[in-house]
Amino acid sequence: MTASELLEQRERQLGLIMALDRARDAVDVAKDPEVMFRAITDLMREHFQAEASALLLFGDDGTQVETVVHTGMDYQVAQTLCEAAVGHFQPDYISNEVWRHTLGLCVVQDSNDLSLGTLVLARNDRPFTRQDAELLEIAESQIDSAIVQARNIWELANRNRQLEAIFAIDHLRDDREDEADLIAGFTTILTEYFEAELVMVILSHIDSGELIIRGIMDKENLPLSAVDSIRKMTEDIMKPQQIDTPPGIEQVNLLAAPLIVSGVNLGSVVVGRKLPYMASDHRLLYAMMSQMDSAIAHSRTDLQLDQRNQELETIYRIDRIRDSDIDFDSMMVDVLNELCQAVNSEIGYLMLYSEDEERRLEIKATTYEGVLTSPAYNDAINALSVQALEQGEAVYSNQSDGAVRSIVAIPLILNDKVIGVFGTLNSSNPRGFSAEDRRMLMAITSQVDTAVFERLERRQMRKVLSRSVDPKVLEHMLQRADENILTGERVVLSVLFADLRGSTEWTERTEPEELVSTLNAFLGRMTGVIFKNGGTLDKFVGDEVIALFGTPVQMDNHVNRAAACALDMQQAHQRLINELAEQGIELPPMGVGIATGEVIAGEFGPPIRTDFTAMGRAMNLGARLCSAAPAGEILISEATRQVLAERCEAEPMATIDLKGIGEVQAYRLLSFK
Repeated sequence: MTASELLEQRERQLGLIMALDRARDAVDVAKDPEVMFRAITDLMREHFQAEASALLLFGDDGTQVETVVHTGMDYQVAQTLCEAAVGHFQPDYISNEVWRHTLGLCVVQDSNDLSLGTLVLARNDRPFTRQDAELLEIAESQIDSAIVQARNIWELANRNRQLEAIFAIDHLRDDREDEADLIAGFTTILTEYFEAELVMVILSHIDSGELIIRGIMDKENLPLSAVDSIRKMTEDIMKPQQIDTPPGIEQVNLLAAPLIVSGVNLGSVVVGRKLPYMASDHRLLYAMMSQMDSAIAHSRTDLQLDQRNQELETIYRIDRIRDSDIDFDSMMVDVLNELCQAVNSEIGYLMLYSEDEERRLEIKATTYEGVLTSPAYNDAINALSVQALEQGEAVYSNQSDGAVRSIVAIPLILNDKVIGVFGTLNSSNPRGFSAEDRRMLMAITSQVDTAVFERLERRQMRKVLSRSVDPKVLEHMLQRADENILTGERVVLSVLFADLRGSTEWTERTEPEELVSTLNAFLGRMTGVIFKNGGTLDKFVGDEVIALFGTPVQMDNHVNRAAACALDMQQAHQRLINELAEQGIELPPMGVGIATGEVIAGEFGPPIRTDFTAMGRAMNLGARLCSAAPAGEILISEATRQVLAERCEAEPMATIDLKGIGEVQAYRLLSFK
């Protein structure tokens, strides 16, 4: 190269540097850096006498495209050529079918060799020279600082854009309670921020989990097949990403993102437009999804909370009906009316069934008498009710035609005993009974089964006996309400008797008011200890307390519990003696007897007055041991000691001759571990 040619090259290089500097200074970069890059590409095209020029800029990670600025060629060609220049750290030719001569170079930040983007020049009339390549390297050295500056500005602008979008979504979430309104608002916001021609909000159905398009804005008038194809393509996405465009609408670019809360996929969002998507668009959609998914989840939680409240209110009303003094048939009709109102159904029914009898189910109550005679209804009710009984669980059918469009049947099961079927049919919802409806019905059924089981007579029995019988005894009888409650059972149990020593003399020297008060304190304190140890209070006989361990609630360790209870009772009794003594009140000491053996336990007495108690040799032995026990001591039978074995410390006593029993070996219980 001659001196004049070298001088000309240096002047050309200097002219390019100054021109690039003027291009950067002439534009307010803070407002829109892309305007500066358009000026740079125009300058590069002019300075190199090229027919086209393009500049691609990467995001912070050096891989995702932030923007492509081009002149003299369309966007797709510009992006393809610029991407082909990646890795070209020296100016080099790029082969392609559009331009005869294309020169490309990667723009690199000198401090860390991070790829900032690529430069491309293209023309058809003549090839690029070595001087052009050197000049392009000089241009690259000036452009890298502009890209870094632009990145910072874009990052701030994009953050502001994200914050504005998040604020808009948050404001929408605070103002819209209904999920449909929320989705409509999301569609509007997405359309605005992405300048979209297509927006789809796809959500999983709250019952089935099926992905359904809940909101759509379509300026492209896409065919239904294309819309459904887009919906299917979003099923498995886990992050914002571009998805393929269905055939026939290639002009639209699609960006999709999932709605995920706590690992649960609630659906997805799709935005479509002709303009390409940049890295900033991906980040914006990601930021918006972080608010939209929680808004949807919050909306659904509110809906479920409302449903739970409705469920509780319905159960409360049904409980009120159960407690009302009306006959069984009227009570069940009222309950069925509540059921129909709770799930918006046409008809409710109750069918009773007995496992002990070979007969068909019979409708006992209904909200619509025509069901009893109409085969169209009756056949469907019988078929599904039998299915519910056979499977032992709720079954349903949501068909679209026929007299019975939808039906749910739930078996009435109490204590593993199937007693009938509770059901409803023809939901007002075109889709039939939802999972929430079925949940509501099962909750109602859990209240109705005991009402059916007890009937009015059993409810009356609960009222009467709850005043005089231990709650455990009452529940035991209710569990056996299908049997004769006066029928007893043979059981092996431990019985505990406890009474005061010298109570006759104590009674004679104590004022009536003080006697009653002191005796009530004693009986109350002993009853509490018995219940604490799992025993059942049999009865009070004067100052005597009788407790049963092992009936009506069976327990394998009834001997251990009786022994522990006796020791606890003596300690509690001594504490009570000390407390009363401080008040100047006397309470005699107590003796306790425990016996173990087989007895007949059951409800004894006429219906007007019954007691749950036990009869047998062990009962007599326990009473006699109690009478023989010295003050403050506990006597146990041989059978009781054998079961306790090494777990207790017991002293043998001299053989005792007990009235009605004969000579027995008794033991003084000292401790139990």
